[in-house]
Amino acid sequence: MELTVAIREAGRSDLFAVTAIGVEISAERRNAFIPDVAVIDTKPIGGVLKPENLLLAVEIWSPGDSRREREDKRTGYAEAGIPFFWTVHQERFPSAPTVVAHRLDGERYVEDVTAVPGTSVTITAAPVPVTFDPANLWP
Repeated sequence: MELTVAIREAGRSDLFAVTAIGVEISAERRNAFIPDVAVIDTKPIGGVLKPENLLLAVEIWSPGDSRREREDKRTGYAEAGIPFFWTVHQERFPSAPTVVAHRLDGERYVEDVTAVPGTSVTITAAPVPVTFDPANLWP
């Protein structure tokens, strides 16, 4: 996982990249969010995290995700004050995903960079800078 490598290379033993962990963020249709990938600042020991422990939420959008679901998550993470939000779009390039990194600006996310397959990019809209080519994310 690229995030784990970047965290380790940055010497950050206080950060953890994890998958499928619940975070206490309420939205119109849910009481908690479960990002596909998360960077947190506390050891993942089970249970549901407080929003202040979530530094980066990554959501992998599939073609079946509704626009409303995507907006609910984007708005929910922003209202909870999550500093960084990435979206991974599988439908744009069928063989490899596009990654769009967002940075919280006030109460909404602004796009920082879009990483397309075939190009190595450094994303700074993250707890630590992460360099990768999205083409290498899918087997």
